[in-house]
Amino acid sequence: EAARYVYGCTYPEWKKRHQQKATDKQMERYNGSKHLHAKHDKELLATRVSNDGGGVTSLDTAYVPDVLSGSTQNIQQAERICVREPTQQASLLSDVCCQDVDTAASPTDGIAQSPNAPRQILRPPKGNLQLRVGILTVSDRAAANAYESGDLSGPAVERTVVSIINQMNATFTDQTIGVTHVEKQIVADEILDIQEVILHWSGKAAAADAQKGTNGGDISDSPATTPFDLIFTTGGTGFAPRDITPEATLSILDRECHGLMSWASAELTARQPLATLSRAAAGVCGETLVANLPGNPSGAAQVVDVLFPLLLHAVRDLRGGR
Repeated sequence: EAARYVYGCTYPEWKKRHQQKATDKQMERYNGSKHLHAKHDKELLATRVSNDGGGVTSLDTAYVPDVLSGSTQNIQQAERICVREPTQQASLLSDVCCQDVDTAASPTDGIAQSPNAPRQILRPPKGNLQLRVGILTVSDRAAANAYESGDLSGPAVERTVVSIINQMNATFTDQTIGVTHVEKQIVADEILDIQEVILHWSGKAAAADAQKGTNGGDISDSPATTPFDLIFTTGGTGFAPRDITPEATLSILDRECHGLMSWASAELTARQPLATLSRAAAGVCGETLVANLPGNPSGAAQVVDVLFPLLLHAVRDLRGGR
């Protein structure tokens, strides 16, 4: 459709009319300049299109370790930058990204990857990474125990985190990710309540109290002596009058990270256009990475699925590469 708009014909028709075979002189110049050509890491630039219709790679053996208990099973798996299970051929084509477009393309190919195609798993940082995670549900009704089922979004986030860690530990054998502590809390849609918990979990409240020589407050039995690595908030990211989680978060962040939420929005809008309406924020509070998630349990889990591998790299950077 784009080719018709620009060239007045389909891309294959345009190639037949205008593309000519390279002359011997042109090929001589091309071969003589090969030493100047860009060299690509084939693992980092693993093609997203395969001629046989399969995925980028697949696991040789199924493996699902238990993060909390630490039990493991052996698998035979080559080191990969990213992997996904075999699926139908994707249609995201670009010879700029070292893909053979002419070989992979077909008349029915589109220009966008199918929203239902499994997403690639970004390689986590190498080595051992143990995490302290806080999950804060922001909801007037959940705080008032108005839901018969109780809070669903917080547990959904926890399950998704554990599932992703299991999958990563199964896929990449040169690293181990674990969770040493998970804490969940529910507050109403009140800016001060949200800020109090985030500051406490990030250790900034304890630091401020130490400077003042005062107690750390009463949101827990003891002040947070070790800052959490990750804090997820769920709820309050929309346009309703009481949706103030981004404002509460931004006002106490030391550094905002626009890229994280831009990436999540771009990835998820293909599945659900309403994802564009999220006003979620992310950034660093003290030594802790904070990310706002939607209040819908399914939506929150989807955002975690997209963000979590990236967050691990940010956590490692915040620790100075440790």
